[in-house]
Amino acid sequence: MDDKLDAAFERILPQLPEPILLSDVLSDLRQNFVKFPNAMLGEVGLDRAFRIPWSSEGPKHLSNFTVPLNHQLHILEAQLDLAVELQRNVSLHSVKCQQATLEFINRMANKHGERWDMISIDMHSCGLSAQMWKSLEVRISNFILNYHFLSAIIEKSS
Repeated sequence: MDDKLDAAFERILPQLPEPILLSDVLSDLRQNFVKFPNAMLGEVGLDRAFRIPWSSEGPKHLSNFTVPLNHQLHILEAQLDLAVELQRNVSLHSVKCQQATLEFINRMANKHGERWDMISIDMHSCGLSAQMWKSLEVRISNFILNYHFLSAIIEKSS
């Protein structure tokens, strides 16, 4: 790391929350799904634009630090595995990572087979091309197009 990056890392490190084990997150999620039988999984997804804020107090200033995509994929897959197991619908965003999202959806559909078709996916906050949209429709039988995505397409074509 260069000196500027080292200084930024040293500044942000004490502000970060304590790490949480994924197994604890999934245990809490399972308990909440049992407690609320009509709840869906959300707000989950992939986001290459997200940057870690400098502080949780006062106005947010964003650092240059991001969460690696592989880390996001690992957590998202674990959450969706549970959603499929418990047949819960999912609210999924995809920010600046359309190809990674398509590959992820394909992997999940292959992994879960017919069980994948038993949940609905509400895609939002994504800028999918028409071709990617068609590819996703093939892999998600219960696919919901969120209004925010549709309105962005309409605005671009106007």
